[in-house]
Amino acid sequence: MFMKFIFPFVRRAAFLGLLAAASTGCDLLQQDSPQDFSPDDVFGSPARIDKAVVGIYDGLQDGDFLGSRALIYSDVRSDDVDPAGAFSSLAFSNIPSSDGFALGAWAGGYRSMYMANYVIRELEKRNGAGLDAARYNQYIGEAKFARALCHFTLVNLFAQPYNYSADASHLGIPIQLTAPDGTEAYQPDQQLARSSVREVYAQIERDLLSAVDQLPESQGGGRVSIARATKDAARGLLSRVYLYKGDNTNAARYAADIVNSNRHQLNTTAFTEFKTAAGGDQPLTSESIFFIAMSQGDNPNTNAAIGQHYAPTTGDITVTPYRNALPGPATGSTNATNTDRRRLDMLVLRSNRWWTRKYTSDLPNGSAGGSNVAAWIPIIRYPEILLTRAEALVKLAGSITDLQTDTTALHMLNLVRERSRPLNAARYTKNTFSTKEQFLDAVLRERRFELAFEGHRLYDLLRNGRNVPAHGTTSTVQQLDWKSPKSILPIPANEIARNPNLVQNDTY
Repeated sequence: MFMKFIFPFVRRAAFLGLLAAASTGCDLLQQDSPQDFSPDDVFGSPARIDKAVVGIYDGLQDGDFLGSRALIYSDVRSDDVDPAGAFSSLAFSNIPSSDGFALGAWAGGYRSMYMANYVIRELEKRNGAGLDAARYNQYIGEAKFARALCHFTLVNLFAQPYNYSADASHLGIPIQLTAPDGTEAYQPDQQLARSSVREVYAQIERDLLSAVDQLPESQGGGRVSIARATKDAARGLLSRVYLYKGDNTNAARYAADIVNSNRHQLNTTAFTEFKTAAGGDQPLTSESIFFIAMSQGDNPNTNAAIGQHYAPTTGDITVTPYRNALPGPATGSTNATNTDRRRLDMLVLRSNRWWTRKYTSDLPNGSAGGSNVAAWIPIIRYPEILLTRAEALVKLAGSITDLQTDTTALHMLNLVRERSRPLNAARYTKNTFSTKEQFLDAVLRERRFELAFEGHRLYDLLRNGRNVPAHGTTSTVQQLDWKSPKSILPIPANEIARNPNLVQNDTY
């Protein structure tokens, strides 16, 4: 199942430190050449082992996967963006199995998890490599978190949502738990079949539950604790996994663990976490739970950075449908009285089309600038946790009366909404909604507004059995039914040709 280009990645990833810029002046490369080291060298000292673990996060930077396009492949198929020229085959759901986007996502996903499996294999083979128990557990926890994140992203890209079949027995993706070397990769036992979605989710849960136990609460504070996995990162991803699975009890539980810890809080505005001064670093705040760290050097003229795709004027993804969905007048407005603050702060009009400012850098005068190729990739943020808890509690409630008696879900929803709602819009109270369905609609609407362009919208629709509405301001994308075979990506044709045990998705 593995691609030929995965194996040289090991030596590179073991020493490429994505946290070099995030750490306090420490050069993780230390002038060592990766080609000079064997696995015994790599795992021969605590300092070098830590560099190998940092290589896991370097793997997650893959531009065809979580370093950029895994989020984009979700969002360009949702109703928040115009059908972008570069991604029109995705937007119009006519992507062939030979398409490079599908191959890039598939290869990028398994390439990204390779280093996680490699670290687990080498540490277990060496009985901990001389590390103390706490450090050993932390590193295994980091690897399992990354592996779970990769499997979860892939199963959402290439398989129907959990509730597509009654018991989630429909085809998922191959579960990859080993790091085969160049010889082993072509053995028959590495031609993995697709596991069911239920089996994939079960493996993700096992990895994340283990990671919650093994990871530290903090990675030392500051930006490093956002760029490396912590207990809250694992809890946050676990709460999302349970929400997607429909296990609302556990979704609410793990979200509550984060909320009740008081380690995170909302900023005054939704833009605070993303507003990047000219020549400066993205702020990152108490809202940030886990981001994939990026730098200018991570995108050397390859046009893969997420900021390049969303960049005003020079990018290829405009967000006029999203802008039109946000509360506010039909024409441009700078009046907070009747306009959602996210519409005022986080969007910019250029060439008669609307663009997001989530991945831009300001001009020196503070106005909206162009692409921030060093924008960190948002994976888990505190607003999502609040809205996950709200959604899970709404779904668990027996009736609207229960939600009026226990107002926790209402409080979670209002925490996010209140900082952005138009001043003349009524506050949500326990009497605002007359049915559970109305309450759920409000939560999903707030998820759409708050988590836009972070890879959530398509999956929020599909996992709730909702069709993707017709959308587009320059050309119209027709409605996509949530169970349509075209709502997921095809297994790449060359992977099917290489691995006789792989089964293609319907209609491809």
